[in-house]
Amino acid sequence: MNPDFEALHLVPLSESHLEATLRWMNDPELMKLLDREHIISRAEHADWFEKLISDSTRAYFAIEVENLHVGNVWLVDIDARNKKAELRVALGVAHDRGYGSMAIEFLTRHAFSALKLHRLYAYVLAFNIRAVRSFEKAGFKKEGLLLGDRKRGESYVDSWLLARVNASA
Repeated sequence: MNPDFEALHLVPLSESHLEATLRWMNDPELMKLLDREHIISRAEHADWFEKLISDSTRAYFAIEVENLHVGNVWLVDIDARNKKAELRVALGVAHDRGYGSMAIEFLTRHAFSALKLHRLYAYVLAFNIRAVRSFEKAGFKKEGLLLGDRKRGESYVDSWLLARVNASA
């Protein structure tokens, strides 16, 4: 295993991660890849974090490599009845080193073992080839191409639906 991966850890998102997270969420390139349109103010960001603490349908983690915050990975829409959730990831720094796929894998293991989820899924804009590869490297399979799924300006773009099912559940 690459020695860099031994230094990768997922830690609960905390106030110490908020400054970098806000900067990344307002970065024009990341906004495009994450299908975000609006700049987030500090007040909106603080309000989001405050609500996140008590939201049982979400689980947010910072991705740290040797104590450096390089991105975030999270579950949204955790559905306890159907035992499924959507997985999302965003790297702010340290691209093309495999950290995204490793973070996806780590959170997948946590979701399947600790949260007892059966299915994880992700929506990835079709032009975001790097993200598609990261999910596939972490064992996710393409389930389908959603044609014209997201509006970008005056046109529409496709999205991939990828998923991974817990074979031992």
